[in-house]
Parts: sequence; C-alpha cells; structure tokens
Amino acid sequence: MIRFIRTVALGALSVLAANTTHAQEIAPGNITMIVPFAAGGPVDVTARLVVPYMAEKLGRQIIIENQGGAGGMTGSSRAKNAPPDGRTLLVGNTGTHAYNQWLYKRPQYDAVADFTPVGHIVENSKLLVVRKDMGVKTLKEFIAYATTNQAKMQYGSAGMGSGTHISCVIMN
Repeated sequence: MIRFIRTVALGALSVLAANTTHAQEIAPGNITMIVPFAAGGPVDVTARLVVPYMAEKLGRQIIIENQGGAGGMTGSSRAKNAPPDGRTLLVGNTGTHAYNQWLYKRPQYDAVADFTPVGHIVENSKLLVVRKDMGVKTLKEFIAYATTNQAKMQYGSAGMGSGTHISCVIMN
C-alpha cells in the first residue's frame, strides 16, 4: 500500500515538475490543499495519504483544508478565488468538475475555464452492497427487489452532486 501511495504521489509530482516555469512562479510558503468535502471521507483520506510524499518532494509543508458543502462546490469555489500564486491546490473529482456543472443553473465556477489539471491522484469505483440477510446476490435480483419494494428503499450519499449521489440517481 505504501508503495502504491508513493507511486501515486510521485506521478502527481511529475506532472507538476514537468512545467518548470510554473514551478518557479510558486510563491514561497506553505501550500494549501483544499479538499472540498468533509474530513474522513474518501477524498480526504486520499489527500492525507498523498500529502506527506508531495511535501517531502516539494520541500514545503502542505496544509489540508476541508471545506465541504454543495457537493464540493463550496471548496472548489474557494480554490477558484484563491490568489494565483501556485500555493493553493484543489482535489477535484467528477462531482466537482463534471456533475456540478450540469446540476446547478449557476455553478460557482467553470470547471474548464477556471482550473488547470496538474495531476491524476487516484481512480475509484462505486460498489453496490446490501445486507447479507437481504437475500439479494446479483444486480438483477437487486433491481427486482427494489422495483417491488420502492416505498421502503433508501440510499446514502455524500451529498447533492457527489459521485455517490449521481450513482444512486442513475440506479434509481
């Protein structure tokens, strides 16, 4: 696992280092990495695993700032409005940079015009799980069960516009 994390961090850093002109323009001081979701979630955990290796390679302290809300739009907007000194990074995802652009009539930022991708940190998958005693073992069986029991079905998500929300909406 540690080897994987180092590889991911080094991959992200190689993208940053590829543009040396950009690297020279970064103002001195700490770097803030905005995680636009609450602490403890998968995006936050991923950032916390990668940050120590990035900080070591960059020779700077990286401070994670969790700023959740609106499916990641609040923190992403904070990153958009940060000074363009190279000291603020955003951990974006499909929710913040794809779904939110279509879910909101007036998103707080333009995911394409306001941000430049500099590295790919991780890919994840969504899993559909049910209680073992539910008696459902396949997706086809789950769909049949859900169709019959719509009134008592519930799902949990990370909030409006998040990847888990959109996955559940699609399933619904």
